[in-house]
Amino acid sequence: MKYDLIIIGSGSVGAAAGYYATRAGLNVLMTDAHMPPHQHGSHHGDTRLIRHAYGEGEKYVPLVLRAQTLWDELSCHNEEDPIFVRSGVINLGPADSAFLANVAHSAEQWQLNVEKLDAQGIMARWPEIRVPDNYIGLFETDSGFLRSELAIKTWIQLAKEAGCAQLFNCPVTAIRHDDEGVTIETADGEYQAKKAIVCAGTWVKDLLPELPVQPVRKVFAWYQADGRYSVKNKFPAFTGELPNGDQYYGFPAENDALKIGKHNGGQVIHSADERVPFAEVVSD
Repeated sequence: MKYDLIIIGSGSVGAAAGYYATRAGLNVLMTDAHMPPHQHGSHHGDTRLIRHAYGEGEKYVPLVLRAQTLWDELSCHNEEDPIFVRSGVINLGPADSAFLANVAHSAEQWQLNVEKLDAQGIMARWPEIRVPDNYIGLFETDSGFLRSELAIKTWIQLAKEAGCAQLFNCPVTAIRHDDEGVTIETADGEYQAKKAIVCAGTWVKDLLPELPVQPVRKVFAWYQADGRYSVKNKFPAFTGELPNGDQYYGFPAENDALKIGKHNGGQVIHSADERVPFAEVVSD
């Protein structure tokens, strides 16, 4: 059989592509070296932030608003355990932060529901948060966080129900191109398609070594926290900028564990062996 489309890597990007391409009527084969979701890509860790008023620049706003529509649609398939949680996101940092200035500009340009608070206002609303007097907060009421692994499970299941072929726990070892399309080589044999989408993430250069892609090790960890930091207590997801410019992000606590990650920095890596656990690198 020759497919319309082969997807190599079925994590966050690949699983979504597989579902939406199948829904659009294409004959699709999804592949992955492991059984997604898993801990070998960049999607594990249960949750990811979704922010609307982007501090990285307003050019992202129309993309994220379209994405939000699709996340809301996908969440309808898991109403008891929603994929998207509208916890709100409080962006914290010095009053002169360039990141927060971009958040405010994005909100103004796209008329987003964002509230500005001073340090006293932040601590009055969320007593669990303590910030210096020169800090401000920009609260995105309609933003929140996504359950990334649940999203992948849902996309894969919906794609399968729609007729998508799936080949998991089977690494793609090579890609060949010719006038007829694309052929992939696997331990299970060769498969052909008119086109392929490579969603191999960190290890895309194993298949396409000419690409100028450099993997970077990024870390997050869970810290003990009680119910005061939970969604039920209206504790929000957050971003925080330190006085030295370092950027952190975090999520409301679940099961007495609060997840925090560092946005900037990280270590350049060249192989899977360098993906060591949190705290094995001094800068963690």
